[in-house]
Amino acid sequence: MLNFRYRAIGFALAATLAIATPAVCADAPTGDAHSLELARRLFAEMHMDQLMGGMMKNMTPVMVAQARKANPALTDEQAQIITQAVSESSQAMMAKAIDRIIPLYASTFTEKELEDLVAFYDGPTGHSMLTKMPALMAKMTPVMTDLMPDMMADVNQRICSKMDCSKRTAPPLCDAWTIVG
Repeated sequence: MLNFRYRAIGFALAATLAIATPAVCADAPTGDAHSLELARRLFAEMHMDQLMGGMMKNMTPVMVAQARKANPALTDEQAQIITQAVSESSQAMMAKAIDRIIPLYASTFTEKELEDLVAFYDGPTGHSMLTKMPALMAKMTPVMTDLMPDMMADVNQRICSKMDCSKRTAPPLCDAWTIVG
């Protein structure tokens, strides 16, 4: 049971890192006050919290499937616990991630670009895009799920071409995922 807890914690951590990775750049320049306000408006217009939440919601079943592959003994109850933990953690981290990402937008885009982006998402085409995005993401998830094993194999091959993997019992990336599997 302790082994499962470590794996579940690792799985939840991996999911959290997937949405919080941009936060590592929090020390980047923040932009001026007007750019920050424009970036906040952009995030509000884009419904960024819902967009990121939807992304995690779509990714969670894929992560649970990966955990099941790595650990066939994973019970439905354990899978549900993992799903719930990932969901709770994602929600808790979302506001923190957005707070750290907004300055990145403010320092990356010019004021004019931010104004244009706000105008786009405030307009009919932007609204249409945001309305259709959840359905589009749901359609994209199986595509990405289908491509993931090939990508993982390719990444492992590339890693092992650059370092000696012969003494490992599993490919390098699989070693990282055994925390969750």
